[in-house]
Amino acid sequence: MTGNEAPHARDRWRDLLVGRWPTALGVAVAAMTALDLRAAAGFVPPLPVLIVLMALIYVGAAVLGRRRASWVVLLAALPVAFFLPQTFWVNPLVVLLAAAAAFLFLGAIRVQRLREPGNLALQAAGVLVFGAIALAALYVAPGTGVYLVAFALFGHAAWDAFHYVRDRVVTRSYAEFCGVLDLALGLTILVLA
Repeated sequence: MTGNEAPHARDRWRDLLVGRWPTALGVAVAAMTALDLRAAAGFVPPLPVLIVLMALIYVGAAVLGRRRASWVVLLAALPVAFFLPQTFWVNPLVVLLAAAAAFLFLGAIRVQRLREPGNLALQAAGVLVFGAIALAALYVAPGTGVYLVAFALFGHAAWDAFHYVRDRVVTRSYAEFCGVLDLALGLTILVLA
């Protein structure tokens, strides 16, 4: 045996997974989320929260001026998004929108962030659009809400692809993870709807 032999199939799979870990993570999270979907009930309440969470992460990374902050903002906001009980007084979606507004306020104070490559103005527009769709999904007929959520997820997958290709605002690993998650969940919703 020589040292120049082709690697074993197992090694190739390992190398592929190591190189594409964000894709594997996105597929795994989408699969776990799909198990929770209750399409038979007509609507999936946590998914509008997920849409706002994803937009919040881009705003947070843009304001902080650190692409790696995307993963930190995700980990910090996940407990709010999925473990804060939705009550009459507290809605996780509203809490995440308030956090996005706080980031935008901080970004407005730090005016130089508006002119940087992360383009805080673009991220603010993203939060407004995705936030409006998520809020609308909560207040329309359940059948329509499901399609609004799927539409928003596909739109955010395109948003992720744009940022992945441009290699700005968030890390490429986050954009890849988020894009795969968005696309997989959007397709799952349409299949189950």
